Amino acid sequence: MALSLLPPPPPPPPPWTFAPSSKCVPEDQYTDLKVIDLSLFHLFDDDGSEASKLSSVEADAVQKDLVAQTLKAFNTTGFIALKGHGLTSEDIQHQFALGKLLMEDVGEEEKHRLLANIKEGSWAGYKPQGYHQYSNGSYDCVEHYDFYPYTARESNLPELAKPYTKDFQGFIEHQHYVVLRKLLGVLSLGLGLDKDYLWNLHHRGSANDGALKVGPDEEIDWKHSKDNLRYVMYHPPAEEDRAKKNHLWVSGHTDFGSVTFLYSQPIAALQVLMPNGQWRYIRHYPDHIIVSLGDSMEFLTGGVLKAAPHRVVEPPEDQRHLDRLGIVYFIPFLPDAKLSLIDHPSLKELGAKDVWEEYHKLGGKPLTSNGTSFYFCLWFDSRRNMFAQR
Repeated sequence: MALSLLPPPPPPPPPWTFAPSSKCVPEDQYTDLKVIDLSLFHLFDDDGSEASKLSSVEADAVQKDLVAQTLKAFNTTGFIALKGHGLTSEDIQHQFALGKLLMEDVGEEEKHRLLANIKEGSWAGYKPQGYHQYSNGSYDCVEHYDFYPYTARESNLPELAKPYTKDFQGFIEHQHYVVLRKLLGVLSLGLGLDKDYLWNLHHRGSANDGALKVGPDEEIDWKHSKDNLRYVMYHPPAEEDRAKKNHLWVSGHTDFGSVTFLYSQPIAALQVLMPNGQWRYIRHYPDHIIVSLGDSMEFLTGGVLKAAPHRVVEPPEDQRHLDRLGIVYFIPFLPDAKLSLIDHPSLKELGAKDVWEEYHKLGGKPLTSNGTSFYFCLWFDSRRNMFAQR
C-alpha cells in the first residue's frame, strides 16, 4: 500500500453549542420568511441541482413559480430563508465551531496583533469590542474577525486557526461561486434579464477561475467583488449600558452592498422593519441562509428589489446572558459597477424608478460601487438616520 504524502487533516475544533430557542417571544412578534429552495433551480450545466432531475416542462414550471416568489419577497419583507444551498448541517456547524475558535479561543494579545486597519478602510482582521463609542457614553458590544477572499491566507490567521486555512477558503469559494451565482441567476430572471446579468456585475471572467484553489499561504488572484466573510460575536453589555443603548445592540440600518448572507442561529435578536412600520423578529431557520439585499441592489433595480431595514436588539430575558455568535457574508458589486438604474425595458414594466434621476439631471457623474459623492453621502446618511433610534 502506497503511503500518502499529504498531511493528515487537522482535528475538528471544539463545537459551538447552539442555545435553545427563546420561550419569551410571543408568536405574533415573529415574521415568517419565504423559504426558497435553491436546489430547485437548474440554471447552469454544472450546478448539480435537484431541478436537473426533473423534465424540462416540470423544471420550467417550478422555476418560474419560485422566481416569482423570490422577487415578491424581496419587494416586500426584504428577506428570504434559503435552503438547498449545497452546505450540509455538518458544514455549517463546522463553520460556527471555527467562529468560536476565532472569537473565544484566541488570546487578546494575538487578536491585537491582527487588528483590522479600519481607519484605512479595511475590515480584514479583528475589530475589538468597544471600538465604537456612542454619544450616550456607551460602547459597542460586538467583536468580529473578517476575511476578504484575497486575505484568506495562513499568514493572516492566528496560530490556532492556521490549520483550517483551506476550510475558510473553501467556505468563501462556496458562497461566491455557488450560492451567489445561482441566487443572482434567479434574481436576473425575475427582473426579465439574462440569467448571467447580475453575476457579471460581481464576477470577472470565467465562472470557475479557481482563484481560491491555491496553497494555504499562496497569493490569491481575486478579480471579483470584494466579498467580506465575518465571524461576529455579540457580548451582553454591562447592566448600566443596557438603558443607554436603548436596549439595541445594532440600531436600525440597511446594508450598502448588493447581497448579504446570514447563517441562521437561535438567539432572538435580529429584527426586520415590516411594510406596516412594525419591527418583527426573524425566527430561527436551522441550516438556512437568511438573505437580504443592500442599497446598491435597490439603486440598480429602481426599487423593484428593496434593501431591508433591520436591527439587532437585546435578546429576550431567557437568552440575554448569552454570547451570540453569527456568520455573515457581505457581497458588494464590482468596484467599477455603476449604481444607476439598469437600462432595460423589463425594469420599467416592473415599475422601476431611478433614485438618482434629479442628481443626473443636475450634471452629476454616475456613481460606482467603489466611489463616493456628496449627494450619495447625503442620501446614505438620511437613510441611516431614519432608523438610528429605532
